[in-house]
Amino acid sequence: MWVKPEGLKAASVAVLIVRDQWQWWTLIIRRPSWMREHPAQFGFPGGKREPADKTLWETAQRETAEEVGISLKVSQCLGCLEPVVIPVTGYWIWPWLVGLSARTEPDLNSGEVAEARWIRLEELWTVSRTGPLGIMYPTEFGTIWGASARIIGQLRPGM
Repeated sequence: MWVKPEGLKAASVAVLIVRDQWQWWTLIIRRPSWMREHPAQFGFPGGKREPADKTLWETAQRETAEEVGISLKVSQCLGCLEPVVIPVTGYWIWPWLVGLSARTEPDLNSGEVAEARWIRLEELWTVSRTGPLGIMYPTEFGTIWGASARIIGQLRPGM
């Protein structure tokens, strides 16, 4: 059981994964450049817990539906990965692993998501590098680093 560190805001993301033949895919989004927090950064659909959210799983469900138009069911939830802290912005993020049956075309909310792509997990693992900000994953879509990179690292076999 995890205990929320004092002074941090709780948030959730949905780490959507799909197995397509022999390959695993995950949906990565890019935030708009004009956003106040995490502008132009790459990550997973999700956000801050709202008072109406009874659980952090509900936060992930609500945010995923709002940002990429994908409705999640409890039966698709495979569990929660290790929460990640973002000290700079004061968030404590719960990454929910969600199994989908197919790569669904996202319906983007342009107020929260600039673009989204399904990326092969194996591709991420092969290009991973360690830099001054920790592990990062350079892709054609852009470089995934920070909290999102730490979440992806939890999915890597043997990590």
